[in-house]
Amino acid sequence: MIDDARLDVLTDEELARRPFDELVTALQQTVQRLEGGSAGLEESIKLYKQGLRLHAACDTRLREAELTITELGRRGVTGAEPPADE
Repeated sequence: MIDDARLDVLTDEELARRPFDELVTALQQTVQRLEGGSAGLEESIKLYKQGLRLHAACDTRLREAELTITELGRRGVTGAEPPADE
């Protein structure tokens, strides 16, 4: 799980390598805290910045997945079928 302290020390590259589900959960929690309305101005700004970083990491992971799927589609499923002599 990505908590605030961990988020502060992770680089953007390290953050983007975290599991996608973990990133989405952290982003949802950040949004909920912002929408809760109990955060002061400084904390709201910090949460907003965290949300931007988490969103960017999610976007990176989704783009990587899209590229992987596109590449797999281009190559087809070669090698997945058994040889004809079997």
